[in-house]
Amino acid sequence: MCSEALTLVRAPIDPNTGKPYETCGYALFPGLALAESEPELVVLLYDSILHLHQDTAMFLYYGREGADPLLNRKWQQRFLVRWRELGKPTMIVISPEDKRFFRGHLGEIKTVPIYDELLSGSISGGCNRELYRLDEPEDYGFDKPIRQLADMMGAVIYDPAAGDLPAEDADRIPLLTSSIDRRNQLKREGREAVHVLELVYGMGRSNAHLAHTHSEGHDHDHDQPPQVRDAALSPEEKNAIEALFDNTAKRQNLQEVRDTLLQFFWGES
Repeated sequence: MCSEALTLVRAPIDPNTGKPYETCGYALFPGLALAESEPELVVLLYDSILHLHQDTAMFLYYGREGADPLLNRKWQQRFLVRWRELGKPTMIVISPEDKRFFRGHLGEIKTVPIYDELLSGSISGGCNRELYRLDEPEDYGFDKPIRQLADMMGAVIYDPAAGDLPAEDADRIPLLTSSIDRRNQLKREGREAVHVLELVYGMGRSNAHLAHTHSEGHDHDHDQPPQVRDAALSPEEKNAIEALFDNTAKRQNLQEVRDTLLQFFWGES
């Protein structure tokens, strides 16, 4: 299958007419790296956003083989054409890299962080009482909503400046980031890292320990401090981490997310 065939840019179906919206107020830009690494999260995320904004388009954009298509001016122009055809929607972005891209190359497109949207809809996932260290550039403005989302789930963001843990324990605390590229790189280096969306949805192919049952209206007891979990990885986690860097696996994940989106949201097999 050619690369362009993996691109999916579509307006959602208007439940009142049964036809695609003519124009959209929002568009989700999950980014190529998230689709290649965690396809299930892309599907869950789009479903969540549609409950907040029914007119949110999908902007799964792939492009040329072997290179980042959006760094090519021809592809940027094609991106703009499709965006304008959808009514110039506000682009919902996931990572600092995506925000930086739009700001530097497609400044005409207004963006909003996904984490602000999740907060506005109280979409915070299930309980999580683990301790995390935030690995996030503050100048992109994602850090505050990420901290709020973590707090809603009962997770604790550790402040290294507090110095209330032995150094060996502080180094074992998983890093929490909104950059899937950063998460993957940390894992390549043998460090434990979690993407924010894995925390929200309680799942992730390379973070098997995140699986949990979601509950509504839960309270969190902050009197008992969270514990630093055992750093040993399960065999499932190790296998999933290895797959993050396999080009065939990434291509299969991208195909999976595209096919699932088409089937689930547009009824196409």
